Amino acid sequence: MPSIGLVACGKAKLDHPAPARDLYTGTLFRFARAYCERTYDTWYILSARHGLVLPEAVIAPYDQTLAGASRDARRRWATWVADQLWALGVEGRFYLHAGEDYADFLAPQLSVVRRPLQGLGIGQQLHWYKERLG
Repeated sequence: MPSIGLVACGKAKLDHPAPARDLYTGTLFRFARAYCERTYDTWYILSARHGLVLPEAVIAPYDQTLAGASRDARRRWATWVADQLWALGVEGRFYLHAGEDYADFLAPQLSVVRRPLQGLGIGQQLHWYKERLG
């Protein structure tokens, strides 16, 4: 069964369009990206604005987040992302590298899901990645 990493976007971004893997510049995103590239068969970015984003897709910077969004808005977003995954034929074991705003409604819509950082604060997440990336 293929392994698929799903990484939440980050607030810190370049100020110009770029491949999504490079657009997000925050430390947590960079660690999650490195870990997913090294660990899983494939990986994608979870964007509040674009839904599911291929790492090589060129997108412009934006200012949108699911933090503080209503439960209904997050549920609609999660359904949209699940639909995008199915449209691409993406199946396998999903590893969510995302906070509750992104993961809580998405996880139940995926077949096999793991949340390796669930319950960890930002500092603990950074430590988790540092230990595994060397």
